[in-house]
Amino acid sequence: MYDDKRMYKKGLLTGFLIALAIFILIIIGILFFAYRNSAVLTPKVKSKINYLTQIIEDTYYEDVDVNELREGLYAGLVEGLHDKYSVYYSPKEATSFTSYISGEFCGLGAALTKDATGQVTVYKVYAGSAAEEIGLKTGDIIVAADDKIASEMELQDFTSVTRGEEGNTFTLTYKSGDAEKKVTVTRKKVDIPSVSHKMLPGNIGYIEISDFTKKTHEEYVSAINDLKEQGAKGIIFDLRFNGGGLVETAVSVLDEILPKCNIVSVQMKNKVDQIYTSDDEKRLDMPIAVLVSGRTASAAEIFAGAVKDNNAGTLIGDKTYGKGVVQSSATLEDGSVVSITSGKYFTPSGECINEKGIEPDIELDFEYLGDEDAEYDEMKDNQILNAIEVINSKL
Repeated sequence: MYDDKRMYKKGLLTGFLIALAIFILIIIGILFFAYRNSAVLTPKVKSKINYLTQIIEDTYYEDVDVNELREGLYAGLVEGLHDKYSVYYSPKEATSFTSYISGEFCGLGAALTKDATGQVTVYKVYAGSAAEEIGLKTGDIIVAADDKIASEMELQDFTSVTRGEEGNTFTLTYKSGDAEKKVTVTRKKVDIPSVSHKMLPGNIGYIEISDFTKKTHEEYVSAINDLKEQGAKGIIFDLRFNGGGLVETAVSVLDEILPKCNIVSVQMKNKVDQIYTSDDEKRLDMPIAVLVSGRTASAAEIFAGAVKDNNAGTLIGDKTYGKGVVQSSATLEDGSVVSITSGKYFTPSGECINEKGIEPDIELDFEYLGDEDAEYDEMKDNQILNAIEVINSKL
């Protein structure tokens, strides 16, 4: 009886080990098959990469940094999508990307805009920034940062070049008036608010949102509460230089403004459509106007589209940029980040505005009515003046 039990246990253990071994072999086989049969990294492709690497190492006239070649491979893989919004950031570049999302920057410390011709211009210089230290002024034209030409890059990609670790330097080339200057910029940390506000004559509140970061909702609540305490009767939202940011943040700010309604729906690959809504717990019970331009993009267009489609305010200015797609980002083990276009969004009316933009309710080209060499004055801005008229007509 004892021998029978011992043989039974031995047989059971042997069977278990055989089953485990078979299971492991199956898993290894599956992984090996998946690896060998990658849609991209086929054996032929790997062989070609190795061959090209060897040619570079044997032929290129300077020393080759293998890590840089690898980073180039990763970036090139994403570039193969031929999608200008899908980007690979090396561990070094990823610092700038995460800084943009968090709202904490270390770099030049200036807000930049890019027009239809590709020209990049300084829109605002932040106090205590590196830009202020070198004498950069509003209206100066940015030519290059190191060897990166501003006009040849997407604005977000170019600004990532100017950001980096505190104390590190880069060479900035810019034009101030007729003179072209080249200076060494030492990157400096500066906490840049995404929301600024002030009270205009007639108790009209003015709120400028430069982008939608993790801090924007909190900054907006502080701004609107201050304006309400000062007796604001209407609000102008300035999104003319807002290139986007976090969809969730734009939605959270809109939830503070709109009544119960749909804000935006997002359609993503292999996922159920996500519909963002506003409830009736909070709303801004006063007339509003939203200033938009060809630089108003992405999450800022979600804001503009929700206001327009829900008849919650008046859009004034020029047609928006037309970025109706969203990105999802992932941080890799080495600290690099990949941001991939993962879906498209639809305004409450069901329209995807990608490459089309949003038409304003009142089309009005910008014109500054004051001295362009003097400090900017909101009351000399024709679009702001028009917004004041619109709001007053609704009081």
